[in-house]
Order: sequence, then C-alpha cells, then structure tokens
Amino acid sequence: MNPFSPLKAAAFRPLSLMSPNPWVGHLPFAYWVIGATRPPIFVELGTHTGNSYFAFCQSVKELQLPTQCYAIDTWQGDSHTGQYDDNIFNAVNTHNQMYYGEFSHLLRMTFDDALTQFDNSTINLLHIDGLHTYEAVKHDFETWLPKLAPNAIVLFHDIVIRDHGFGVWQFWEELQTRYNANLSFLHSKGLGVICIGKPINPNSANWLGAPQLNIQEVYEYFTALGDRQLEVFNLRQDELKLRLNHEVSALSKELEDRDAELSELRQWINSWKLLIARGIKLFINRLIGMNS
Repeated sequence: MNPFSPLKAAAFRPLSLMSPNPWVGHLPFAYWVIGATRPPIFVELGTHTGNSYFAFCQSVKELQLPTQCYAIDTWQGDSHTGQYDDNIFNAVNTHNQMYYGEFSHLLRMTFDDALTQFDNSTINLLHIDGLHTYEAVKHDFETWLPKLAPNAIVLFHDIVIRDHGFGVWQFWEELQTRYNANLSFLHSKGLGVICIGKPINPNSANWLGAPQLNIQEVYEYFTALGDRQLEVFNLRQDELKLRLNHEVSALSKELEDRDAELSELRQWINSWKLLIARGIKLFINRLIGMNS
C-alpha cells in the first residue's frame, strides 16, 4: 500500500447528504481509507440513502483511482430503518448515475443473493451496515468472509448502540478477540475497523496504509476530524432550519394577510348580498302595491 497522508482527509466535503445522517462523523475516515488502501474492489452491504457509500465513491473519483464500487441493498427497508418506497432508491440511483456511473454499481438484491456476483478472495474493502441484530451482522460477515482478499479491511457501523435490538456491539467484541488488527471509533454511533490478515505489528497503522502512525494517533485524529465534520453539518442544519423557519413565518404572514383580505371580501360580498336582497324585496313590494 502507498502511504497516503491523513491530512488530505481534513479537506473532504461531501457533495450531498440525505437523512438519516449518523455516518457524517466517519466521512473523513472513508476518504482516507480509500486513498490509503486503494482497493480494486469496494463493496457496501446496506446503503439506504447513500451517505456512506457516496462518500467512498466521491473519494474514488477525486483521487482518480481504478476502484470498482458496489452497493448492495434491496432498498425496501428492515426492522431498524423501517420500510420505505422506491423514492429512496430512485434518488440514490439518480445521484449515482449523475456522478459515479462509470465505476459504481447498484445491486438491488439481498446480501445472500449478491454473493454469486463476486469471486472468492477478491474484495479488498467491505462495509457492513445492514440489519443490526447480532444474528444478522454475524451472518453477513461469515457469508462474505470467503469473498475477502488477503489482508482485506472490513468496516462495521453502529458498534456502540446497545438498544433497539442492535447487536453489532456484541459481535464486534467477538471479532476483536479474533483479529488483533482492529480499531474502534466511538463517535457517530461507532465504527469498527478490522484487518482479516495478520499484521506483524497490529499496534502500527501499517495495515491501514499509514506506517508513520500508530493506532492511537489514527483514532485521535479521525475522531477529531469526525467531530469537526459533525459540528459543521449541525451548523448547516441549524442554518437551514432557521432559513426554513423564516420562510415558513413569511408564508404564514402572507397566508394571514390573504385570510384577512378574504374575510374583508366576504364581508363586502355579504353586505352587497344583503343590500341586493333588500332592494329586491322593496321592488317586489312596490310591484304588489301597484297591482293591488
């Protein structure tokens, strides 16, 4: 692996983000791990709105790498994300075709069905972010393990969530005893990183493409970058909310003014109706008087 400066990750800015946004804090690491490992094949299991996947794709494009990227998802939802319609897939597909169509492939199928699309020992970087129960994440890892290349790197999201039926944390603890080259980010719901090979010195970041750094330095640096990315994102969200609130207030005021105008118009119409009714009644009474 060619040394790739982690400093470059500080400048990463995503082209777009969609809700939900728990992956925001890991965007700099996504950029760096792509540049550091330069994987010929990257696969993501569970893409949803595409925040993590498009961060990897954007990194591949900006760094002009020959990586082929694959997103695997049914885009129908599960018990943790909830069920959703085709609007999400259509949005992801549109963005993918617009920016990454030449090297990014969306496979709309189950993870198990997609296994036949890849030869054994070919995937260099795998991101597992599907159903988050213990049984599901264990199944995903074990069924895709034969597809991984020697010294492949695997990412697991949500390793710190311990409620709502999430069991990634439990499986992650098991993996840490099996693979001594691992890293645990605790921000943004946690991201676990393992190398399935056996590096000579797991305390060095050589297996992550950074021989000049130790694991603690990688952890501290990308945690700080991730926190900064979250701060910027939250500020932008707050600005957007303020802008939307201002627009809503302006629209509400406009509606109130229109309601007032309509109320005045209704009163004017009712007044004229009353005058016309009185005029008609007076006219009829005069006609009756003339004929009697």
